[in-house]
Amino acid sequence: MLPGEPAAQREVLREAVGWLVAHVDQPQVLAARCAELGPVVAQLGVAPQRLDNLAVLFVDMLRANPPGVVVRRDQQEAWATTGRLVSRWLADGAAAAAHEPASWSAPVIGHERRRADAAVVSVRTYLPYPCEPGQLAVVEPARLPGRWRRCWVGNVPATDNVVELHIVPHRGDQAGADLVERTAVGDVLRLRPAEGVPAADPGGTRPLLVLAVRDAVAPVRALLGVMRAAGDRRAVTVFWPAAVERDLYRLADLAPEGTVVVRDRFTAGHEDWTAHDAFVAGDAASNAGAVARLLAAGVGAARIRTATDGPAGA
Repeated sequence: MLPGEPAAQREVLREAVGWLVAHVDQPQVLAARCAELGPVVAQLGVAPQRLDNLAVLFVDMLRANPPGVVVRRDQQEAWATTGRLVSRWLADGAAAAAHEPASWSAPVIGHERRRADAAVVSVRTYLPYPCEPGQLAVVEPARLPGRWRRCWVGNVPATDNVVELHIVPHRGDQAGADLVERTAVGDVLRLRPAEGVPAADPGGTRPLLVLAVRDAVAPVRALLGVMRAAGDRRAVTVFWPAAVERDLYRLADLAPEGTVVVRDRFTAGHEDWTAHDAFVAGDAASNAGAVARLLAAGVGAARIRTATDGPAGA
């Protein structure tokens, strides 16, 4: 489950073991942190039987010390006991996932203001954060516990586990405003599992019609980037606001060859859209209007997928 190449994996493991050593005399802290991590481990599909191997792995780690370093039997037994406790607490947390959503600890590693009311917040999770293009990360700001917000994800988290959160606050959107105006590098956010359906079927063959409503261009960028990387050759037409390219984004550097980009609001016009799949991203009110126009243009309701950012339930 560890991210990146072997060197990066060793660094993550070194941090984790260092933290464990520093807190091994505080079982209440260890138990609480393992319980928090358990639901994430379950979300990633790790079977409880694999957790039982931690006791053996901890002892193997000691034995991997440089030649000449003697590891006493009591030290081996202590680490094996620690491994069994950690695996048990992780398993207890995983069992709680049935009624408690998983949450990823996500330190902020970058904060870029794109406009006075827009920002890209980059976070890095310790364990992978599953998210497909078009899905939204559910984020809790560091200073507003219990205030969750659905945020556009502008990338598909790669082996470095960096997640790009793109935020333009709505009216009365306290969590969104906090992420844009007050969040800084070093803050620790929490992420719950991504919500929504993928923007497009990865194995689809029908042409794709994409509508970015308001400032919702980040999921479109993620979708086009994945399609280009996969060599997906289906025809794609993107409608999006002309002002957004000037202020926030460009699409030309990510769009697969043959993508048609229309910097305007979607209208049925004289094109035939009846054979297309469609994806719409924006605020709820704008999405409703866009879906109505798609239906009027002959796109079947079952082939329209939508995504909406903004405040989420607790």
